Amino acid sequence: MKFLWLGLALLFSASLWAAPVGVSGRAWVVIDQASGHEIASHQADLPMAPASLTQLMTAYVLFGDIQRKKLSLSQTLTVPEAAARVDGARIFLKEGDQVSVDVLLQAMLVHSAGDATLTLVSAVDSREEAFVERMNREAKRLGMNKTRFRNATGLTESGHESSARDLALLSRALVRDFPARQALFMQKQLDFGELTHYNGNRLLWRDATVNGMKAGRTAEAGFCMVASAVRADQRRIAVVLGARTDAQRTQDALRLLNYGFENFDSVLLFRAQQPVKVVPLYRGARATVSMGFQQDFHVLVPRGAAARVKAEIVTQQPLLAPVRKGQAIGTLRLTLDGKPFGNYPLVALHDVAVAGILGRGWDSLRLFFGL
Repeated sequence: MKFLWLGLALLFSASLWAAPVGVSGRAWVVIDQASGHEIASHQADLPMAPASLTQLMTAYVLFGDIQRKKLSLSQTLTVPEAAARVDGARIFLKEGDQVSVDVLLQAMLVHSAGDATLTLVSAVDSREEAFVERMNREAKRLGMNKTRFRNATGLTESGHESSARDLALLSRALVRDFPARQALFMQKQLDFGELTHYNGNRLLWRDATVNGMKAGRTAEAGFCMVASAVRADQRRIAVVLGARTDAQRTQDALRLLNYGFENFDSVLLFRAQQPVKVVPLYRGARATVSMGFQQDFHVLVPRGAAARVKAEIVTQQPLLAPVRKGQAIGTLRLTLDGKPFGNYPLVALHDVAVAGILGRGWDSLRLFFGL
C-alpha cells in the first residue's frame, strides 16, 4: 500500500520545527519505524558506496533462509578457501574450520567479518554471485531504487552502491520482518578464539535507548552508520553516509535520533483489519462491505499535536460488487489544525461476490430510482 504524503510534506515545510543542525555527513536520513515516514533528510537518494552496511541486506536474505529452514542457527559450516582469503575485516577463520551459523552471524553483524560472511553465503548458494542476485531481487522488492549490490561483504567494487533512503527502507524491513533477530544488532562484542571484537556502533555504549543496527567504513565510503533507538515505545532509524570520522558519524546519528524523538510523535490510528467504516454495496451477496487498512496504520505528527488531527472518510458511490479483499474503495483524509495532512487509501477488508439474479435485479431498481 502506497500512502500519499503530500499533505505531510506541505505541513512540515511550514512547520515551526527547525531542521536538524550540526549533521555533517555527506548524506543522511531519519525515519519513523512504525509509519515509515521520513522525518528529515539530506541527499538521501545520492548513490554512494555502502561499505559493510551491505551486510544488512546479506543478513536480510540469510534470515529469510533461516525462516524457510534452508539454514539453522545451530548448523555447523565448513569455512571455504575463498572465505579464508577474503580482504577486509575478519575473525581470522582458516580453511576447513567448523563454525556455527549463530557465531558466523554474530561475527558478520558485530565485526563486519568478511570471512564469516562468505562462509554463510557459500552455505546457501554455490557462488557469491548467485547470492548477490538474490540480494538485488530483495532490494528491488523493497523499493530500494538507488541500490545495486556487487558483493555480499561491502568491499569496494565498481557499481556497488546504495543510498541513505534505501538503507533506511532496508533497516525498517529488518525490524518489521525479523523481530526475533534484533538482538544480533544490539550485541556490543564478540569473543572468538583469543580475540575480542567490538561493535563499531559506539552509540550502543553512549545511549541506552539505542538497539542497533550497524556501522561500516571503507576508504571510498568513509564512515557510515545505521542507528536505531526506541524511546517510549517509539522507534526511529537514522542513516549517516560519508562521514569523515568515527566520532562524526556517531554524533550525526545521535543528533538525528534526538531530533526525531524530540519533535515528533508516531500515533497509531487504526489496527490492521479494523473496520474504519462499513459502507453500502449494490449487487453483492452481502449488502455492505467493511473498509480499513491491511497493516497497522500510524501517522507521524508534530509533538503534542495528535489530538488536533481530524479525519474524513470519502467513499466511492455507488459501490458495486464484486469487491476483492485489498481493493481500494475509499480514502481517509486527515487534517491538522484545519490544514491538509494527508490522503490514505482505504481498502476492502473482505471479498464480496456478486449476488444472484434476483438480488442484482432488485439493486438495479434501487440504483435507478435512487433508493
